[in-house]
Amino acid sequence: MENGYHSFATNFKDCCARSCTRLAYEKEKTDPDFITASQECSELYQSIQAKLSGDALLLNRFDAAKNNENAISVEFVYQQGFQDCIYLLRWLGLL
Repeated sequence: MENGYHSFATNFKDCCARSCTRLAYEKEKTDPDFITASQECSELYQSIQAKLSGDALLLNRFDAAKNNENAISVEFVYQQGFQDCIYLLRWLGLL
């Protein structure tokens, strides 16, 4: 049986993750800088794929490793933002 803290922490993390990705998803559709960067990534990816046509597995392995790195990095950014929020609430005397 899970203790209450672990259950709350897991549920809160899941809830915040969904909330965070919803905003990101909306911004990705309208932000011109993101759209430009995304197009550049797509063009570069296609160029790399063409050059590595004989070794598609290498490109897939790179994608998996990069996605894992990004997932870890996003969690670090979220945690830092949460810590900064708590610090600010304490500084304001609300906690």
